[in-house]
Amino acid sequence: MIRATLLALVFAPTLSAADWPAFRGPNGDGVVNDPGVPKSWSATENVVWKVPVPGIGHSSPIVSGGRIFLTAFLADTSDRVLVCFDRKDGKEIWRKTVLTAAPEKMHKNNTPASATPAADGSHVFVTFQSGEKIVAACYDFSGTHVWLKEFDGFASQHGFCGSPTLFDHLMILNGDSDGDAFLAGLDKQTGETIWNTQRPNRVRSFSTPLFIKVGDQKQMVLAGSKSVAGFDPRTGKQVWVADSQTDKFVATVAFADGVVVATGTSPTHTIVGIRPEGTGNVTQSHVSWADTRGAAYVPSPVGFGKHVFVLSDAGIGTLLEAKTGKRVWSERLGSRLHHASPLVINDLIHCLADDGRMFVLKAGASFELVATNAIGEECHATPAVADGQLFIRSTKHLWCIGKRGAETRAGGD
Repeated sequence: MIRATLLALVFAPTLSAADWPAFRGPNGDGVVNDPGVPKSWSATENVVWKVPVPGIGHSSPIVSGGRIFLTAFLADTSDRVLVCFDRKDGKEIWRKTVLTAAPEKMHKNNTPASATPAADGSHVFVTFQSGEKIVAACYDFSGTHVWLKEFDGFASQHGFCGSPTLFDHLMILNGDSDGDAFLAGLDKQTGETIWNTQRPNRVRSFSTPLFIKVGDQKQMVLAGSKSVAGFDPRTGKQVWVADSQTDKFVATVAFADGVVVATGTSPTHTIVGIRPEGTGNVTQSHVSWADTRGAAYVPSPVGFGKHVFVLSDAGIGTLLEAKTGKRVWSERLGSRLHHASPLVINDLIHCLADDGRMFVLKAGASFELVATNAIGEECHATPAVADGQLFIRSTKHLWCIGKRGAETRAGGD
């Protein structure tokens, strides 16, 4: 009992208001109000610091407890590593090898380090693929290894990029694959499997679950396995499911005006709005609308107010009414390749293109380009936002963008 109490205290969440502890932020929805974030920057303007990043990876940086964490794959050693940086100046504090394994078979736009970590203020959680296994691991903020858990039977010709997410005392892992597909909740303290929900269709998908409130209950919504479904995150029990003609999902769902919005393109292009109040199979009863135009495969839609913004991989941005699916506007941005998910920062939509340009759009009734900012390096990861600063991972550097340009400290080129 004493040990359990001590563990609970050690793992108690200590998130601060300035934390960005997981993919798409503290709520997993990509929306933040942070007035300190500048509207414009470049490779030299409003750069607080930049430091080299090791290896390769499309995982996003996260910010927690004054630390920045990201994962990378080192091709010369086949190490999959977790790296910790000091948030103040970008200095690398520690680097840990989570596992060593030959690169898996994967999509040309994927990497062996595409899953974004998650942190709770004292511990950080990571996921990787190793052969036919998914590996989840936990480290404390000093870099001490706490636990590692393996799941057998993973099969995917596109590789893996399922980011872990946290709910109460659980780390939740999406194990959708063409093999032994599952959704699991692990005890954050020990890695013990608390629940494991088998996925019936056995189709690779890589969405991160989103937690929403329906009435007075929390739901966990996940797109994948030829469906969009809501679960009880405490037990893993499926509450509702809507069938989909789209087999494979990468984008996380959005939630706005009481409607879950999911999008995918493989093999069928779809954007769909679903009311999450139902139970059982709700395909005929709770699907409010569906469309095929402007659908996204990798970038996740973002919901805010009564609207949802969908950014296609080809750079077409579409603003929709979440409740009805009515198009407010749809415009092509200046770049045709997008893999990072859009964010809404201070009522402005930020779209980071693969070529390193950030298109800043007004989240209004008509399309308006507010700014185009460029760092001149290739980018694939969704940025993080914390306390007036924007953290961007390029293929070469980790950038800290803020309004303190006079204090710029570049950590290396």
